[in-house]
Amino acid sequence: MYLAIGDVVRVRTSAVLCTVSGIASHTSGNLVEVSNGAAAPRAIVAPKDLEFVARGSRPITTARAWASLLFLALAIAAAILNASTVHQHHVGWPMTTFVALTSVTAVSNGLNNLFNRPRRVRV
Repeated sequence: MYLAIGDVVRVRTSAVLCTVSGIASHTSGNLVEVSNGAAAPRAIVAPKDLEFVARGSRPITTARAWASLLFLALAIAAAILNASTVHQHHVGWPMTTFVALTSVTAVSNGLNNLFNRPRRVRV
């Protein structure tokens, strides 16, 4: 199971929804620190006692917004280059359009997933 700080999990033993607040390595395996937001202290739980509920996400920052815009610009440049190369080989407009759209999708999503993804740790 891959977890990131901020993910929502359910503890199987007590059926309580918690947020992952830390991950630690131990000689007997990885341990996950969870908090339920109440006055109760944070608990350390083995990953086998957790069920994944939802992925936590942070609000987008200005730096990430600019990075996404830059990735989109690079994707459009790659699409233009690929579409013009395909068009020079006398391929029809439907295929040229398909290559352009898939280039934009592949490059922009690939760069966004590489740089703007949440950092997940296998536990």
